[in-house]
Amino acid sequence: MKKAMAVLLTLVFVCSLSGCAKTTEQQSGTEIVNPVQESTAAEILKTLGITLNVPKDAQSVNYFIINTDDGYPIAQAKFTRSNVEYTYRIRSATALEDISGAYFDWTKIKKIEVSYCSGELRYNEGKEGICLWYDVVPGLMYCIYMDKGASEEMLLSLANELYVPAQDIP
Repeated sequence: MKKAMAVLLTLVFVCSLSGCAKTTEQQSGTEIVNPVQESTAAEILKTLGITLNVPKDAQSVNYFIINTDDGYPIAQAKFTRSNVEYTYRIRSATALEDISGAYFDWTKIKKIEVSYCSGELRYNEGKEGICLWYDVVPGLMYCIYMDKGASEEMLLSLANELYVPAQDIP
């Protein structure tokens, strides 16, 4: 009996983790909304007033709007370039903050500047990395994440390539 109960409890636990069991919100008729919505560059510009400048040689470009609890949505472009996957994000903010969604034990952390913006690099040499920078003039937070091949030079070069000051956007 104890063995059967242990198996039953294990199955219930596994099902709850895999989504087999309905949550209380789903049972009561309330639907949980996915905060990530597919979008287009034009829709992001119209809705958020943000232009995501992706490289001309980027492949498999996909755009998203990520709704956040604080009411400042994130504009996101995911793309591939030279067999490396990138995630580029921009959102309204009041100061430098980490909007990357990349949580690693970084081995390298360095203060940097992208154009006239203060920022920070966080990376694991040759692996994943992020570059964060904040443009105080329009109050925009920027982030580029790469899933492999990260180095100080690579991250800074890409950030400077992607960044166009908001006042310079036509």
